[in-house]
Amino acid sequence: MPTHGARNKRHGVVLFMLTAITLGGCGETTGLGDVAPSSVSVTAPADDLEEGATLQLAAAVSPFGAPQGVTWATSDVTTALVDGSGLVTPVSLGVVTITATSTVDPSRSGSIDITITCRNLVQSMVENGGSVPGNVCYQALTPLSVNNGTLVVEPGAHISFGPSASLSIASGGRLSAIGTPDQPIIFTSLDPDGLWRGIRFDGSASADNRLESVVLANGGSSGWSGATYSTSALYLEGNSRVDVASSEITGSGGTALTVEEDVVLAFNANTVVDNAVAGWVHPNAARSIGSDNVFDGNADEVIRVGFGNTDAVGTAQRWLGIGVPFEIQDRMFVEAPLTLDPGALLSFKADVSMIVRNDGTLTAFGTAEAPITFTGTEPLAGFWKGLQITTVSTDNVFDGVVFEYGGSAAWTGDPDSRAMVYLTSNSKAAFTNSLFRESGHFALWVPAGGDITGLSGNVFQGNARTIVVHPNRVGAITDSNSFVDNGEQVVRVSFGNNDAVVAEQTWAALEVPYRVTVRTFIEAPLAIEAGTVVQFAQDASLNVRNGGSLTAEGTALDPIAFVGQESVAAYWQGIEFGTVSASNVLSYVLFEHAGSQAWFGGTDSVATLHITSDGLLDLADVTIRTTGGYALILASGGAVTCSNVDDGGFMFYDQASSSSSAICP
Repeated sequence: MPTHGARNKRHGVVLFMLTAITLGGCGETTGLGDVAPSSVSVTAPADDLEEGATLQLAAAVSPFGAPQGVTWATSDVTTALVDGSGLVTPVSLGVVTITATSTVDPSRSGSIDITITCRNLVQSMVENGGSVPGNVCYQALTPLSVNNGTLVVEPGAHISFGPSASLSIASGGRLSAIGTPDQPIIFTSLDPDGLWRGIRFDGSASADNRLESVVLANGGSSGWSGATYSTSALYLEGNSRVDVASSEITGSGGTALTVEEDVVLAFNANTVVDNAVAGWVHPNAARSIGSDNVFDGNADEVIRVGFGNTDAVGTAQRWLGIGVPFEIQDRMFVEAPLTLDPGALLSFKADVSMIVRNDGTLTAFGTAEAPITFTGTEPLAGFWKGLQITTVSTDNVFDGVVFEYGGSAAWTGDPDSRAMVYLTSNSKAAFTNSLFRESGHFALWVPAGGDITGLSGNVFQGNARTIVVHPNRVGAITDSNSFVDNGEQVVRVSFGNNDAVVAEQTWAALEVPYRVTVRTFIEAPLAIEAGTVVQFAQDASLNVRNGGSLTAEGTALDPIAFVGQESVAAYWQGIEFGTVSASNVLSYVLFEHAGSQAWFGGTDSVATLHITSDGLLDLADVTIRTTGGYALILASGGAVTCSNVDDGGFMFYDQASSSSSAICP
């Protein structure tokens, strides 16, 4: 049996060994000597870490007995931080290397790569609304839908979506994503180089739907329907109501924003940059786009307007000058009051038209610095069809407007009815201080029922033809209009050989001639200003009858000329006077190229001027040249007074006496 002393000795040895092991674990010198570190290993429960969580790492220094003290370091403080105990806190997405280094020998270290990922956002977390905390990153790998309640996304939240993932707000759901300039809310793709589908509002008509200080990036991977326009980062349909402000939409593979007909949208102070298409809206929703948005670097720097050829502006609204064109995709109707602000630019695709009808009106007041423009998507004469006005309203006003490149197709079965601006038989519009240029046919078409009162201060430049106007509407054209380098430098008068002037009026002396194309009746007082030139197409004529009168009083310096379209003798018929009126006066007037055909049966019935048995005419300082018959025929019962008339040797013929003479009777 051991003695008591022996037992104490054994206990002492054991105690010594335990002390040595403990001290070695603390990196202290042992009685057996120092143990130098040879390596450091780092372990973790997982090699990925969701943003918003933490991860505890462990370090072991080898060999056994070596001091275990280490210091911790991160390769990128912008991706993750690590404290003195090895606790990792994520900062942003990415891969970071965490290193543990021996405190005894800094040449000995170990490391581990940690992938910082987002938290998973799944359907059960958003279906009935709820909250997405700020300053936390989430990832969504499947489509999500807010079916009820309000989903509140807090400032600083970051949600990344997989290629087939999306966020839909259904009729019972709402989305409130209100960030701050310092803490924006980010919706983006999980793959920085890839796309995701986007955000859709479908029938959610709540005032709570608001996106503010939001970045919506890399949407538009696929369509929300089979339509091309439905490939959109932000897609609004089905009577939804949404307010988007101070946000950015960028990198969409389709359109940045698509807005269907019945959506109520406020879109202000946003930045739309680097998308395939800046936007696509129904005509009734174009009013939603504010003038304070910024569009830059989009492949198609336009807001496309229209989804089909029956789309219409159906509610009173205003389209602003937004810095990029409203690109009209297909025939579009205006069936409610539409106002265009200065700087508004409407660009039409090939053969596309805009038609103002039913209760529609169109008001466009531009300025010299910011005109309103109707143009083609390509700068080619006759590229788009044009603007048709079918309503009678004093609100159809165009001032400071540019019309260009229209006139591609006929408005009726008449192939000649091509016009950039086309008024119908019951319409009214005022055009002032505007520019009509590069029409492929007529710049302006004005029938009998088209009221253009006060057509003034306009410039017609580079058109194939300028204006075609019913004779009863010619008096609306003032001499302040200019005509420059048009293919046909005339204003055409008349549509059919029964057309008539039925309202008292004056034809102003324009820079270009009027061209009367067919027989035209004058059945109301008509005055023609000094300096006016009236051309006549082959066999065309003026016939004064039924209470009409013709007063054409030129001056020695500004005579009035009635001539043929071509300088050929006997080209047009002439003028017939069949009314007894003291206003039938011709003075300082030149006639040329008339006398193409008879006024009645018989061999002596061709003349530049024909006074019927019910006619009265006063001639003074009149010259008649190159006629195909007599200068004047006076029927029995008719009357003429004249002075200083040069008949060019073509004689006057008096039916009552069956005689001709070289001077007025």
